[in-house]
This record gives sequence, structure tokens and C-alpha cells, in this order.
Amino acid sequence: MKQLILLLLILPNLLLAQEIYENSSNQEYLSLGSTENGKRNFLNLKNKKIDWISLSELQQMQQIDILSPHIFWDKVKQNSIGFHASGYEPFWNAIISKNKLQFRLNKEENVKISIDIKSSALTNNFVTIFHSNNGIYGLIRSLSNGTFCEANLDEPASIYEIFIDYKGEIFEGCAHLDKL
Repeated sequence: MKQLILLLLILPNLLLAQEIYENSSNQEYLSLGSTENGKRNFLNLKNKKIDWISLSELQQMQQIDILSPHIFWDKVKQNSIGFHASGYEPFWNAIISKNKLQFRLNKEENVKISIDIKSSALTNNFVTIFHSNNGIYGLIRSLSNGTFCEANLDEPASIYEIFIDYKGEIFEGCAHLDKL
């Protein structure tokens, strides 16, 4: 236990997503990294639904594991969860799933993509790099501890930022995990 606490003190970026928590009923929840109205979103690993848990409830739960970025992404995909992203100037939005980018600028376009999950050797932070055969590239990465990305008031604050090179134009915004 001392080693886990020491690790968490040294690597504070891990405290926002990829963790599994357990409540007093031994129910396990995977943190998805978004906050809204004093609650954080979690994947309930038993019923496969997204639950919003208050920060006071979370304090009563125990963190029992930290998943590697690859295992985290596998659990997300298995439960039909993907990244929902948006940004401004100009306004755009996108949904990124295991093999598809659904991008909307003026019109919606669906592009087949390949996704590579990376992690920092130092912090084990989640980094997703995606690309298509026709020159579309993107990066989703988690922000440092205590930092949230908020591009759209209608979406929860999230620890993920996104960059997309779409047909030679760079789009920057925020991404959060939600059901597809």
C-alpha cells in the first residue's frame, strides 16, 4: 500500500482516469475522466453503464487498481464508449471510436481510421494517435493533474484534449468519453 501511495504522489497525472475504484458493496468502477456539477463519470464494470458519482461518494470509495493505457482503451472499446470531441473557430465536433472518425465541420464525414495507444514511459499517461489512409491525423492526450479542458459549456469538463489535422487544417478542442 505504501508503494501505491508513493507512486500516486510521484505521478499525480494518474489520479484522473484509468483507475478502478471499489465502493462499500464491492462494486467496481472505472474512472472515465470527466467532471460535471461536482460529480465524476465512471463506467460501472458490472452493469456496463456510465454512472456519475459525487465527490463525497468518491471519498468513501477505495482505489484498487490503475490500468495501463492499452488495457484502459480495451475496456472502453468493449463497452461501446468512444471519444466525443468539439472545438471552436470554426465550430466542429467529432466522435472517435475504435476504427472510425465521424467528423462534422460543415457536413458530416465518416472516415476509417487506425488508432495507436501510446503512453509516456515516465507517467504512463494515456495518449491516442489516430490516422487515416487519406491523410487525416489526430492526437488525444490526457492533461496534467488538476487541469481540465472545457471547450463547450454543454459538455462535461474533461482531462482530454484533442488535435486533428483534417485535410490540412488543424482543429484543436476537448474530448470526453461517453457511450457511442
